[in-house]
Amino acid sequence: MPDLGERGNVMGPQPIAARKPVPPAMLEAADRVLKLLAEGKQAELAAMATGSGAREIAEVAAAVKPGLYDSHEIIATARVNSHHYVKARLSGAKTGAFTVQFRLGEHEGRWVIWDAMNLTGRRGAWTR
Repeated sequence: MPDLGERGNVMGPQPIAARKPVPPAMLEAADRVLKLLAEGKQAELAAMATGSGAREIAEVAAAVKPGLYDSHEIIATARVNSHHYVKARLSGAKTGAFTVQFRLGEHEGRWVIWDAMNLTGRRGAWTR
């Protein structure tokens, strides 16, 4: 192995912190967002969003055809500080899957949508 510097400065492996559990309230909020998307309830989605998040979730909701999706699943979650990213998929028997990613965070005692993105048909690091 090549010498990568002064070996006396090497501290060895660093401990990895214990994984924090996903808050149940966040999962309930994510479930509600997915149900509202599938039902096409744009006004209720806008009420759950911040200023910039409202515009983005409106764009995502406009791409979803109401009534076509009868189930949803959370594919992945990630946490950055106190915000949680959710990648989810809506599916239905009569149409292809719709994949969405949104960021939820607590604001004034409730979970709100900070941003959202339609991932349907896109390739990326979270594509699966």
